[in-house]
Amino acid sequence: MRDSIARALAWVLSTLPGTRRTCPGRHTAEHFGNRSAPAPLIICAPRTPVPLHVLARTAPTPWGPRIPPYLRGWINEQEERERQRERREAAAAATRGVDIPFTFDSSHVARVGASA
Repeated sequence: MRDSIARALAWVLSTLPGTRRTCPGRHTAEHFGNRSAPAPLIICAPRTPVPLHVLARTAPTPWGPRIPPYLRGWINEQEERERQRERREAAAAATRGVDIPFTFDSSHVARVGASA
């Protein structure tokens, strides 16, 4: 019902002088057809220097993450559980004859699987 009332009102208004639209409406195909392609957005030019304060925040620190003393024990336990799980998985896979890339801390060997 509202559509028919709105159309009738638009038709009546279009008959009055000076109330006709001079350009297409926002939701018509003509409006979208007249638009040109948007310009590509350039966020950072290749030669733009990076400010030092941004570089300092993104560069890794040589000390690693700073863990509060009350969490160090818990973090160490979590890391040890992860290492134990990885060792168990490697041992179980070795019994099946599957080679899983596995290394231990302070190892100079890369994590690469070998094909038989």
